Amino acid sequence: MRAGAGPAAAVSPLDRLLAAARIVLPPEILKAGQPASDLTPSGAPLEAAFVWADSEPGCDPRISLDPAPGAQPESRLEAALSLCRAVSGTEPAPDVLRLAKRLSCWQQRAGCRYGAWAGLRQGEAGGLAAKLYLEVATVSDAKGRPLWAAFEERLAGAPPVLAGRNLRPTMAGLTPDGGLLELYYRTAPLFPGDLDTLMRRFGLAPRGQEVRRLVERLTGRSVRFEIPSSDIGFSVAFRMAGEGRSRRAHACAFTFYSNAAALLGPDARIADALLAEGAARGWDMTAYRQAFAACDTWHSEGEVPLQRHGLIGMVLALEAPPRVTATLALPGYQREPGHG
Repeated sequence: MRAGAGPAAAVSPLDRLLAAARIVLPPEILKAGQPASDLTPSGAPLEAAFVWADSEPGCDPRISLDPAPGAQPESRLEAALSLCRAVSGTEPAPDVLRLAKRLSCWQQRAGCRYGAWAGLRQGEAGGLAAKLYLEVATVSDAKGRPLWAAFEERLAGAPPVLAGRNLRPTMAGLTPDGGLLELYYRTAPLFPGDLDTLMRRFGLAPRGQEVRRLVERLTGRSVRFEIPSSDIGFSVAFRMAGEGRSRRAHACAFTFYSNAAALLGPDARIADALLAEGAARGWDMTAYRQAFAACDTWHSEGEVPLQRHGLIGMVLALEAPPRVTATLALPGYQREPGHG
């Protein structure tokens, strides 16, 4: 299982991550003939995220995966938790298990699309590090207030803003030790200034203009009003400290996301924009270039290829340079054209 375009391709950081991940990956996700996954538009159960920064050499890849393609959300959650245990060698922290149970109950009450994913990246000590992703279902109390509202406001530490933008959390990402929690949101179209309003709510410095400039470079057009994408969102990462009722969250990063196709169009246009940005900023695009080239082998001549890119984003972290990220479905299983 390699992202490279062929046996002669140089081994990239993504190849090394995939080689290490293969040991812990559920074997069924690598088998042909498995049900299509909801993780990617193409139905692939594996997706790579590439992360680049101007002041850092190389590329910092990570992978997201559907641990049980075609399974019920409860089974996906158990499979994702099992993978986290296999990677860390320990049981997830009690706070993580409690939140997983809480969100799973919401999913069962309101229905959900997938329930849980898992993520892998290289750890600081050279091994693997895992992340658990939990779908936040929309379920309301007797007064019609979403159950996630109190949870979200407690994390933010401030009342909601931009009431007319239809902000709603859709997923939570947690490290198994409970030290980091990332909340992902969907939203109606935003103006660059709205990003500053959101960042201030979470106690972060307003940096919306950095997002605007990236979008302008990628699209080749001036952004004077709304960000030109019909499908956008953001996430806020929190450092967690303390136990029980004394547990506190401190925002440490804000990430703007757009569906790549909604922002830039077909895969080829997305790749051209990312490669041009990488060349201008001196990024190492080797792993991304190899993975994207491998996509050309996924369909027969004359067949319309399925969308491979997922998201494009910009990570704005405390005391760190901005990072740009893009996700790409990895070679392997794909949804049959015209289905799903």
